[in-house]
Order: sequence, then C-alpha cells, then structure tokens
Amino acid sequence: MQDSFSVVLFVLVGALLGSFGNVLTLRLPRGESIGGRSHCPHCSRVLRAWELIPVVSFMLLRGRCSTCHGRIAWRYPMVEVSSAGLFLLALSLAPGVEAAALLALSLWLLLLIAIIDAQVQGIPDVLNFTLLIVAGAYAFVVGTPELFPPLLTGGFFFFQWAVSRGRWTGSGDIILGTGIGLLLPTVGHALLMLACSYILGAGVATVLLLSGRSKRTDHLAFAPFLALGTLLTLLWGDVMLGVLLG
Repeated sequence: MQDSFSVVLFVLVGALLGSFGNVLTLRLPRGESIGGRSHCPHCSRVLRAWELIPVVSFMLLRGRCSTCHGRIAWRYPMVEVSSAGLFLLALSLAPGVEAAALLALSLWLLLLIAIIDAQVQGIPDVLNFTLLIVAGAYAFVVGTPELFPPLLTGGFFFFQWAVSRGRWTGSGDIILGTGIGLLLPTVGHALLMLACSYILGAGVATVLLLSGRSKRTDHLAFAPFLALGTLLTLLWGDVMLGVLLG
C-alpha cells in the first residue's frame, strides 16, 4: 500500500502533465511552438492562471470560455483525468517510487502518442524517442534482464516495414514498439501485448466497416490499440498468460 503523500503527489503531477499534454497534442501535429501562452481557440484570448487548473477550471467555467462563451472541448478534462489515472496506476504497479515515476511518464507519453496518431495518423519523433529513453530507464531501474521483449516488438514492426516498403506500417511504429517492449518483463508479455493490440484493432476495424464509417482502403491509426494492449498486459498480463499456458 502506497502512502497518502505519494498518491496525492502522483495524482496532482499526473493532472498537471495531462494539462501540458493537451498543449502538446494540439501544437506538435501543427508544428507550432509549445512555449507560447495558452489561449482560447475561439477568441484567441490568453488564458489566465485560474483558467488553467486541471479539471477544476473546466468545472468552474462550465465548459465555456469566460470571454466569448465558446465551448471548451471535453477532451481537455478527459486527458487530464486519464493522465492522473495513469500516474496512479503506475504507482500501484511499479516496485518503488522511482520506478513508478518512470513508468508513469512512459504511460503518459504513450497516451499522447495514441491521441496524436488517432488525430493525424502520425507519431512525432520527439515523443517516440522520449518514450524510448524513459522506458529504457524504467527497465534499468526495475532490473528487467531480458532484451528479447523490445527486440521482438521492435523487430515485428521492422519486418512489416521492410517487407511492405513502408506501406503496412511506418518507421515510427518500430520505435514505438521498441519503447513498449522495454516496459514488458518477458517475451510472453510482449507477444500478449501484440495479440491484444491486433484483436482490438481488428474488432474496431470490423465495426467501422460494417457500419459504413470506414472503407477497406482507409488507414486505421494503430498506436491507440498498442497503448490499450500495453495497458491490458501491464494490468492482467500475468493472469492471462497463466490461463493461456495452463
């Protein structure tokens, strides 16, 4: 059981990084600087400090800009809450506070990557390589001895990229797969993550095709499914592997 201070600290830091993550997911795909002041997307007024408090500001403003009354998208508080939840989850999964902080940052980066890929079907290199570094630090801190999980997950996407000459998957997926592999303790967990990701992706693709919302030629962003597959594996990987292997 984690102490109350660590729980509160991780939730607050997670929510704050979620707020910063909203900035990154909006500006990075557009090639905009992340250093400027936050502003209303409707009237461009620079936001005041009290309007930038994660979740609380959205509730106080009732989801609308205080000047032009333009609607504030629900994605902002949802990303902040999700980020706080991931930080709390990392604290419960990792074997220590230092490892939990690195796992939390990895999951936060994975969240941002999934959001951006869903938006523009591309992954910014800065997030991908940062995840690779942070996940590598996490593997080092927890003492994960195996190099095979990242080699398997990264190599899996490299093989697809090489065979299809980039048509089936992008080079960003290779880096992302390697980073995710560093978060997983064994080859079994890596294989389970890939299986979960592809099953989820196939399920969503089938629903979209049957509903007419997508065509066979449409490209489906895969990072969100890799993120979900990673979460499922981190949460219940041992249980699922135990059932599958008898």
